Amino acid sequence: MSQLTQDQNSAIPQDASALREKVQQDIVNIITKKLEAGEMTEERAKAIAKLTLEKLPEGLTYEQLMKIIPTLDDEFEELRVAVYPIIQEYQQKISKKVESTISDLMQQKKYEDALNLVKKAINFEKKLG
Repeated sequence: MSQLTQDQNSAIPQDASALREKVQQDIVNIITKKLEAGEMTEERAKAIAKLTLEKLPEGLTYEQLMKIIPTLDDEFEELRVAVYPIIQEYQQKISKKVESTISDLMQQKKYEDALNLVKKAINFEKKLG
């Protein structure tokens, strides 16, 4: 695992502004590293920077960010290093919350509600990819 990926696995910010800044900084680091290594053209770097600024403007909520972040590597696969750890941690948090809620619903014998939540969780997981 690369050092960048290891660093990103620690403490994904829960505050929208901090998360946005972290993602932007991670992308700057990727661009810088690849430019210095001659693995990226300046045109591609500019296109990535432009996409990042367009998709991650100030004022987004945490929920909005979590819908946008998984799409950042759709066009630029080198951004996967910045995107994947955030998606992975978010999925883990959601899974724990869903499991806990389903367990509570089952104990309350609210089987229909538990089933509906399972369906919603599966659809959500599909969207994150």
